Amino acid sequence: MSWKVGQRVTCERPGRQLKECVVRAIDVDNSVVIFCPTLNIVVCGQRHNLERLGWRAL
Repeated sequence: MSWKVGQRVTCERPGRQLKECVVRAIDVDNSVVIFCPTLNIVVCGQRHNLERLGWRAL
C-alpha cells in the first residue's frame, strides 16, 4: 500500500509508540515527512526505511 499526504500513520516499536501522526509531504524520491502533533516532532526518511523501523499506515 502506498502512503499519501494527509494519511494517518503510527509507529509501534518496542518501548515506544507514536500515534496520531500524519504524512505531511512525500518527495519524488519517496522521502516522507511525518508530523506527530501530540509530541510536536517531525520524522523524515525513505518510506522503506521508516517501515523497517516500525512505521505503518492506518
